[in-house]
Amino acid sequence: MPSVRIIEIMVPAEVKLTEKEAKTIIAVELYREGRLTLKQAAELAGYCLEDFMKELSKRKIGIVNWDSSELEEELRNAERLARQL
Repeated sequence: MPSVRIIEIMVPAEVKLTEKEAKTIIAVELYREGRLTLKQAAELAGYCLEDFMKELSKRKIGIVNWDSSELEEELRNAERLARQL
């Protein structure tokens, strides 16, 4: 099991936020920033992979989280595959 840290946060009482919602918000943001993989973020939020992908979709966050160099490589691979067909 990977090492983990427990972080305690205090939220004003008027902010109606459950622990599950807080974990989801943090997981979504860390995934969006590229600091967690899709699987890691789903686990942090307490979702199965499919449900976490649905949550990302609801929040209009792409499931494919590539940086520009990864995207360029995928495009080159797709062009190479298209030429072979």
